Amino acid sequence: MRVALIAGLASGLAVAAQPVASTASAVSTELLCSMRTSGTTATLRVAAGSDPLAASTVNVGESFEFRAVALRDEPEAAAIGRVVVTVLGRFGAEGAAGRVVLSQSRWATTGQEVVAQHARWRPTLSGWQRAYLPGLGRELAWGCALVRPGATPEGWDLADATGDIAIPAIQPARVARPAPSAAAVQIAWMGDVMLADGPGRVIARGHDPFGAVMGAMKGADLRIANLECVVATGGRPIDKPWTFRAHPRVLDVLRRHVDAVSLANNHSGDFGPEAFAQMLTRLDRAGLPHFGGGTDLRSAHRPVIIERQGLRIALLGYNEMFPRQFEAGPDSPGIAWADEEQIVADIDAARAQADVVIPFMHWGEEHSETSHARQRALARVMIRAGADAVVGTHPHVRQDTEVIDGKPVIYSLGNFVFDGFKDADNNTGSILWMTVTADGVKDWHLQEVHIDAAGRPHAGRVAAAP
Repeated sequence: MRVALIAGLASGLAVAAQPVASTASAVSTELLCSMRTSGTTATLRVAAGSDPLAASTVNVGESFEFRAVALRDEPEAAAIGRVVVTVLGRFGAEGAAGRVVLSQSRWATTGQEVVAQHARWRPTLSGWQRAYLPGLGRELAWGCALVRPGATPEGWDLADATGDIAIPAIQPARVARPAPSAAAVQIAWMGDVMLADGPGRVIARGHDPFGAVMGAMKGADLRIANLECVVATGGRPIDKPWTFRAHPRVLDVLRRHVDAVSLANNHSGDFGPEAFAQMLTRLDRAGLPHFGGGTDLRSAHRPVIIERQGLRIALLGYNEMFPRQFEAGPDSPGIAWADEEQIVADIDAARAQADVVIPFMHWGEEHSETSHARQRALARVMIRAGADAVVGTHPHVRQDTEVIDGKPVIYSLGNFVFDGFKDADNNTGSILWMTVTADGVKDWHLQEVHIDAAGRPHAGRVAAAP
């Protein structure tokens, strides 16, 4: 089995304003680590020791094993002097078939901060790290800090994998234009739209998988969807559990029903950068605006700005579901990744160009009806940065909603055009109806849709916003 690692540090771990007990060299210390894979969290507490073979170990879900050794520099020392962390991938039946080392990290703790008992815990020793097991499509986020023995700083067991970042001040004037629009624009948001497999066969037979819901959506001024496949004829499938490639014929159907698509998801790159670049060209030729992906890193992070009735609406898209090899590079095509610092900068830049700014996220644990700590933490970062709302997809089910500082967060709309699922929750999605003005989101509600065996949605009842 081929296993590769994609790992990175979440930056911005500014610590000057946080209370700390002292430095590691001056006080007795323990190591605290927290980890998350999808919605599963785990924690590990390691005391100072002298045996480099005596690793403390915890399994995180079915796919990862986390080991840590905390060593004194001197036999009688009270403080940890060195830390070694090893992350292993587990595969086979219940992990019994084998393990492979994904990463090993080492730190000297001299001068490192010791997080105080009543401080908010942050992984000040390691930063947030990530490891990926591609054959199983699983990712582990983890971080470690030093504390006094027995201390339990606030939130150390949550593993939300969100760093401390600077949020730019929001200027009172949203857009430097002579007369802001007083118009109200109605947006219809769709969940995951996958036009390969069953829906692709429907289109190949000359039928329309959107047909049964378009009557319900005809009143929308703007219709937005997550395009969860690559639209191309070339490329090769990468090593992952599921790959989706749709024939270019689907674009004629898509552009009749959708005004803009997000490309920031874990299937846009299923057939490699060549196929992804081909899709960008085909979308441009079809006149279908897209966001969350581009020919390089900057274009992938650039908002698409759509004007309706004089109101300028900026749409940004981000993915944080692996494989991260789909991410755009400085000179290579791909998608926008959900790095907090980049998202905050993008929202700040979009505020200078538009009346309304809304990120469309691809996040969360598959088949979980509840958002997890990372989603909730990242939603707060985006709202604080100036987003008027946050909309999400990926889990293949609908998730909870939340209002943060008066702004709605819809964590997952579920599937929309998608086949291959048998359970009712996977075949139930939502249209998000949202009315926006120059002052942000005026109102919103969810309309239930039911998906048939061919992946076609059918309109259902309307559920009021909480």
